[in-house]
Amino acid sequence: MALPILLDCDPGHDDAIAIVLALASPELDVKAITSSAGNQTPEKTLRNVLRMLTLLNRTDIPVASGAVKPLMRNLIIADNVHGESGLDGPAWTARHCRNRHLHRKTVRRWS
Repeated sequence: MALPILLDCDPGHDDAIAIVLALASPELDVKAITSSAGNQTPEKTLRNVLRMLTLLNRTDIPVASGAVKPLMRNLIIADNVHGESGLDGPAWTARHCRNRHLHRKTVRRWS
């Protein structure tokens, strides 16, 4: 039986991957997600949770905004690491696949 959890995160890149892994795990049952300030502002981390759940087609999971600042220190925005939105990154260029049927050739060769 999967363990029911509430996932509290501040989605920059690391927590975006944590959301993906938690939702993919058969051992976890994500009941809700709260977003807190951390890598970015609370507004941006909330937006990032909602974007991730939309991307993963899991808009059924309840989401709430959590802590607006850390309890023990001032909020430090890591936009130098996570970018302006908290999920920024390099602009990847599209790459075209040269051989769409490579898997068939590989299977035949190794069969």
